[in-house]
Amino acid sequence: MVKVIMTWDIQDGKEQDYIEFAVGELSPTLGALGLQINDVWYTVIGGGPEMVVSGLMPNRADALGLLQSRDWSQLQKRLDQYVENVNVKVVEPHGPFQM
Repeated sequence: MVKVIMTWDIQDGKEQDYIEFAVGELSPTLGALGLQINDVWYTVIGGGPEMVVSGLMPNRADALGLLQSRDWSQLQKRLDQYVENVNVKVVEPHGPFQM
C-alpha cells in the first residue's frame, strides 16, 4: 500500500464553491479512480496548507498511473478553479507510532 497526500489552499471567496465541488465531484471521482480516501484535514489557524487530503492505493505504480491519467488531469483542472498551491506526493506508509 502507498499513501497519496494532496495539499492545497482554498482561494479567497471560493470556499462555498470548493465545498460543493469537493463533496459532489472531487471525492466521488477520486474514489472511482481507486483512491481510498482516509484523511481530510482543514487547517483553520496556523501555517501550512489549508487542506490536506490523503488516501491509499494498492501500490506505487497504481498511484503514479492515477496521477498521470487523463481523468486526474481533468479533475485537477477543475480543482484549480477553487484552490492554489497544490502539492501531491506518494509515500510509503509507516507502521503505527510506538513510544
